[in-house]
Amino acid sequence: MDEAALAEWKRRAEAVSGHALPVVVVDGPGHEVLRQKAKTVKHANRKVRDLIRDMWATMYEHNGVGLAAPQVGVSQRIMVVDAGLRAVALLNPEIVAASGSQTEPLEGCLSIPELSGEVERAQEVRVRGLDPDGREVWLDASGFFARVLQHEVDHLDGVLFTDRARRLVRPHPETKLKVVFLGTSAFGAEVLAGCLEADVRPVLVVTRPDRPAGRGLEMRASPVRTAAQDAGLDVATPESAREAALRERIAGLEPDVLVTAAYGQIVPEALLRVPRLGSVNVHPSLLPLYRGPDPIRRALWNGEVETAVTIQRMVREVDAGDILLQERVAIGADEDGGALAARLAALGGRLLVRALRQLATDKAEPRPQDHARATMAPKITPDEEIVDFGLPADAIACRVRALAPRPGLRTRGGLKLLRAAAVPADAEAGPARDADPGMVTDLRPGEGLVVATGAGRLLVREVQPAGGRAMDALAYARGRRLEPGGSLE
Repeated sequence: MDEAALAEWKRRAEAVSGHALPVVVVDGPGHEVLRQKAKTVKHANRKVRDLIRDMWATMYEHNGVGLAAPQVGVSQRIMVVDAGLRAVALLNPEIVAASGSQTEPLEGCLSIPELSGEVERAQEVRVRGLDPDGREVWLDASGFFARVLQHEVDHLDGVLFTDRARRLVRPHPETKLKVVFLGTSAFGAEVLAGCLEADVRPVLVVTRPDRPAGRGLEMRASPVRTAAQDAGLDVATPESAREAALRERIAGLEPDVLVTAAYGQIVPEALLRVPRLGSVNVHPSLLPLYRGPDPIRRALWNGEVETAVTIQRMVREVDAGDILLQERVAIGADEDGGALAARLAALGGRLLVRALRQLATDKAEPRPQDHARATMAPKITPDEEIVDFGLPADAIACRVRALAPRPGLRTRGGLKLLRAAAVPADAEAGPARDADPGMVTDLRPGEGLVVATGAGRLLVREVQPAGGRAMDALAYARGRRLEPGGSLE
């Protein structure tokens, strides 16, 4: 369901007045009723309407989108369906016309909780039946709504979706977990995407409120909020993770696990203790190295050739909890902060799913960190985003990679350096060996412009002028008539 449909489903679920009944499952007591053709309803009376109210309550209680009377042990041709934007209760329904074909999404069933399957259904159907007051109604449905109607009519005929399935899938145990996901940035959105791809659908996604962004300072949702809403997930946007209302809301969901991935706030200990199986964090570093908010960029900043993604239990001290899983990653020689973050985020999603499976099956084997080896990764400050040509060339090249493509290491004049490399000592040709830091010493066709630094030379390959687009450094030099002896500052 999309966001609007999900909102309607939730509104009706909150307004239901019936009492939830036990659901009959295929291997449970009274399962024989699921294989019988249900009896025709002869009178739409109060007893039938009371049953319908209880069926609504049962369906919503189990987060379903449809329910047939045999699923609550009653052999009568009654069904309720809520596909989001449309909800109906029907007596004696029959499909009188069908056309087209659809096989997505996979079907599940409250009476067969351990399986889902690929079932071919009609894309469009026309259904005739009676409403709860006994009046004849006709429905034209398509897509998901049509699929649910066909599924429930099958139940009334003693047919299960497994009878029609081309392929059956047994969900992995992590898909049964009630997960609360906290994240904000593009990294968090990619981790969330990894969960959704594995059919782990959080019961709640928590992210920061919308913020003004861009030149027009228009309100913009976080990448995680956008991804969650596109997937039809419930979203909360508190100003602070410490809000009592947020803790109460999460506690009310009775979650199994709380997950954070680049959320951007410290989660209070009181909230960490709420989930049954604890709270875990997706951290893109080789813990205990680079604890803190900026591990990816700090690793590049310091010239590391290796990093990791770590799934660790969350404790009061930041990034100090026991390690559940950790996978090392070699850093590419020319890999910048944006490319490395995207690669680690994709790995983080896959690794998180593995960790959730271990938690769900009680197979997790946490190991403590070596706190004596811990290092920190503080947030890179605006002052650090200004290039200091007095530093060695290799240090500047590392900083260029760390900050590319955004925000970019920039000169005081606002020129961003997007790609650069230290010139090997044996390749430092040119007459200006004693040039001041920041001075252009050479223009190399097909390569870039060479700049003097505090130690060695820096080959700048790509730049972005203030307010402009990224461009080849030599093209920039030609446009500015920048020659050897000029300053990049």
